[in-house]
Amino acid sequence: MKKAGSGYLWKRVAKDLWRRIREDDISALGAQLSYSFLLAFFPFLIFAMTLIGCSSIKSDEVLLGLKSIVPLEVYKLTERTVREVVDNKDFKLLSFSIITAIWTASNGFLAVIKALNKAYDIEEKRGIIKVEIIALSCTVILAFIIVISFVLIVFGEINGDLIIKYFGLGLAFKNAWNYFRYLLVIIIMIFIFSSIYHFIPCRKLSFKEVLPGGVFTSIGWIIFSEMFSYYVNNFSNYSMLYGSIGAVIILMTWLFLISILILIGGEINATLALCRDCK
Repeated sequence: MKKAGSGYLWKRVAKDLWRRIREDDISALGAQLSYSFLLAFFPFLIFAMTLIGCSSIKSDEVLLGLKSIVPLEVYKLTERTVREVVDNKDFKLLSFSIITAIWTASNGFLAVIKALNKAYDIEEKRGIIKVEIIALSCTVILAFIIVISFVLIVFGEINGDLIIKYFGLGLAFKNAWNYFRYLLVIIIMIFIFSSIYHFIPCRKLSFKEVLPGGVFTSIGWIIFSEMFSYYVNNFSNYSMLYGSIGAVIILMTWLFLISILILIGGEINATLALCRDCK
């Protein structure tokens, strides 16, 4: 009897979640968020590559890692920028690019705030300045996710080789390191997305309440990015359909679907919270 009741509860949660996704117009809010991310993409790329330029890592090493995690067309779109920024080491770009990236992306997080408040059926009662500070903070947090993920996934093998060489470790460490770096990325992403879901809504929430959405968005981000990259590289030819702007279309599509994942993660938390309130 308990098992049947549990099955009915999850069926009800899934039904409520689907209804909320449609009613809260997640698609439109996702488009708004992805547009802001698109505007912030190249300023943030310049910022990240300028920081990498401070190290001994060469542009070819950056591009080799980048090629393994993004669709080929997006790689071609960013290749020239990466080479110029990393090799030229123009630190004058640093302050301008980070200010531009944070400002444009924070506008997108205003859409997330609006979406999550709508998901919890609450009105925004915080002041404009406080909301702007929250949006800016979340932008910095998301940028941190990207940097950490980039370092651990793209440069993880390079870093592992350096550790092995310095400490004289063997093959067993290298295999363990390859598993550890992906696990660490997931843990960091879960923590940071949960933090975003904790602070954004105009409602007091515990980290336990926002953990399901954090887990969904983090794992969904990694799995979807891998699947989308594989699909674009092997089964689709956007250049044939869209010509020279094919790479931009791919980038926009990826950012849009990632934005949808972020919003659905918030909807999952809201649906579970409202189901608990109804008990």
